[in-house]
Amino acid sequence: MAYIEWKEQYETGLLGYDAQHRTLFRLANRIYECIERQAPGSDLELSSVFGAFLEMTRTHVRTEDELMAWHHFEPGKTHEEAHSHFIEGLEAIADSSIGGLSQQERLREILLKFKAHFEADDEQTFLALLRRSNFPPVS
Repeated sequence: MAYIEWKEQYETGLLGYDAQHRTLFRLANRIYECIERQAPGSDLELSSVFGAFLEMTRTHVRTEDELMAWHHFEPGKTHEEAHSHFIEGLEAIADSSIGGLSQQERLREILLKFKAHFEADDEQTFLALLRRSNFPPVS
């Protein structure tokens, strides 16, 4: 069973943007599987999948920021802060010198935040705005 399920309400009709979301979902689910499985070699796979998730998240945040600016969508500080904190959390996981929680505990926390982000009101409002727009798709 997947950690986070793709829902039709996440579709915007913008092929590139939707593809980024779907990729993030696949990677988040793969991270979850690696954490749960804890099989030999899963640490190496987890490191690789996590790296891809970090890079796709950075790319997606830039894309979303550009789309929000294009559509004059002002989500407020909470959305911007959520993006900033999320990327900072990912970067902290990537930095092995940062102590505190274990890598798996930090990854679980990130997955919870990722899942919550898609259910947030401002995210759903923006996705609905994109579905209604007649602008050409972002690729």
